[in-house]
Amino acid sequence: PRLKETSGWQQAFSSPRLDWVIERVALNAKVLGGPLGDHDKMVAAASCSEIILWALQADGNGSEIGVFHLGVPVEALFFVGNQLIATSHTGKIGVWNAVTKHWQIQDVVPINSYDAAGTFLLLGCNNGSIYYVDVQKFPLRMKDNDLLVTELYRDPSEDAVTALSVYLT
Repeated sequence: PRLKETSGWQQAFSSPRLDWVIERVALNAKVLGGPLGDHDKMVAAASCSEIILWALQADGNGSEIGVFHLGVPVEALFFVGNQLIATSHTGKIGVWNAVTKHWQIQDVVPINSYDAAGTFLLLGCNNGSIYYVDVQKFPLRMKDNDLLVTELYRDPSEDAVTALSVYLT
């Protein structure tokens, strides 16, 4: 739904009937002058390891962008800018890049916490490390085409990072 001050709440989108229970939902807002034109408003829904992504039009209709599989249960689903992110505590992240229309799954250390700051996705892991990915640049390693996940910090005692809160000025 969306709120218009003059008329109250209005339905903005209704998905087709799904054969599975929606466990996670992620929304992004229109980015004025964004690179996707009509695809700057998106909604994603996840159940178990499946994710479906729609682009929303101003008239309330939506077109399916795709169905993606993480391979393990999705525990967090959110947007960082126009990039869709799915994570699992088992140590998998999935990123859908809105510019290249590419879905990338990456194995990392088991994830305990996450936060986003600007275009950076930060992952707090059970080995005491904080990793980050610049999802705007969607960096891929040349040698194996894996997502470039960079270690930002490692706790010397390897205590798990159970919470993250990031604020950029």
